[in-house]
Amino acid sequence: MNLLLALLLTLGDLSSVAPPQGAKEDDPLAPVLAKLRETAGKSVVAIDVEREADPDGSMGSGVVSQHRDYYNRPKGPTSGVIYEDGFVLTSRFNISGTIRKNGLKVTLWDGRQLVGTLAGSDEQRDIALIKIDAKDLPVLARADASAIGQGTFVALLGRSPERSHATVNVGILSATSRMNKTAVQTDAEMNYGNVGGPLVTLKGELIGVACNIKPDTVWGQSGGVGFACKIAEIDKLLERMKKGEHIAAEKRPFLGIRAGEGNPDVEGIQIVDVLKDSPAEKAGIKKEDVLVELAGVKITDSESLKEALEPRKIGEEIELKVMRKAKEGWQEKKFKLKLEGKAEP
Repeated sequence: MNLLLALLLTLGDLSSVAPPQGAKEDDPLAPVLAKLRETAGKSVVAIDVEREADPDGSMGSGVVSQHRDYYNRPKGPTSGVIYEDGFVLTSRFNISGTIRKNGLKVTLWDGRQLVGTLAGSDEQRDIALIKIDAKDLPVLARADASAIGQGTFVALLGRSPERSHATVNVGILSATSRMNKTAVQTDAEMNYGNVGGPLVTLKGELIGVACNIKPDTVWGQSGGVGFACKIAEIDKLLERMKKGEHIAAEKRPFLGIRAGEGNPDVEGIQIVDVLKDSPAEKAGIKKEDVLVELAGVKITDSESLKEALEPRKIGEEIELKVMRKAKEGWQEKKFKLKLEGKAEP
């Protein structure tokens, strides 16, 4: 079954739905997008932020100059989703920096623009809660988490750069347990405009809030890998955020390497970068080494590395086994290092 047919079967009869602006009348996908815009799109808001300073909007240190526009946060609006009357959810990244007085504005689907205030946030999950003075707002129904699995068709909604209508990017769930089991992963196109918007089923049911797009991430934006914090995880934090709490990210064991894909010659994962002054650098691990074992656990991909590192403790000394390219071929090398703690998603 192809993608288009599956979408149409999922949504049922769309013959009465008008095509969205700019779509060709004979475009078979147009009714799918139009229905989501007209229904779930009413729960999506545009967020404008006037900042005194923007520490999270500058280009990452490892990015070459020709990609500056790709990695820099634009000055236009971004997205959020109505959680309940008086409250909007968005990405913490969207409201980071020093905001001017009355510089946080929320535009609703009907054109009303309201001044918002930051109620609370969670750094670990990259989620923020904005308070607005509004009632009788459209709230999305929740998706049944047990019915959502890998390969489920989803849509990511936003309201940027045009505040007048919602944007819709369709994709699939490529993983259901990311960011320490707090998020799902999708290939629906994610960027600085729609981050903070809702990830929904094709029936418009809320799965989570798009998060974790930052200038210094390896994938940047629109890289085919996007994350959305699960709505059930956000529910757990709501009362704390309503009370004004800004929850710091928990420190986790940190190696100080950036891992790439596997190496065709050696089973393991290629180390594409070793961070300065990190445990890995101090131990003598180098860029282009291939990590094959951590604390006795075989490493075959990034997920096995994460699983091997998760039970370890900050301050614990562990052994890493790598393969290093030499003139006479690959050589096995072992290193001992002490894990340090770092707050990261």
